[in-house]
Amino acid sequence: MTRKGYETEKEATILIYKGIVKGNVVELEKEVRLPEGTTVEVIVKGPDIEPIAPSGYPNDSRQAILAALDTPPHCTAEDVDAFTEAIEDGKQPIRFEGLFDREEE
Repeated sequence: MTRKGYETEKEATILIYKGIVKGNVVELEKEVRLPEGTTVEVIVKGPDIEPIAPSGYPNDSRQAILAALDTPPHCTAEDVDAFTEAIEDGKQPIRFEGLFDREEE
């Protein structure tokens, strides 16, 4: 029986290496020779790790905010039409006179 998510025992072999991220590259502490195309899984640990937004930037960073502003909305034209119609249906009549503007009868 192999580890969950792996098809063969060879794929289930786990080797642990430590390293530091520099830019978009993980530099390992030891010299490691892995064959080209080897699948690896990186697990980030540490108390100083910032949560990452879907954009790939840390949450609350300027880059994450700018990436969110550049992302198109996830709705269709039909969604916009339905939303606009719901707003129109929910509008209440406007009463321009105030309670104290009424003349006594």
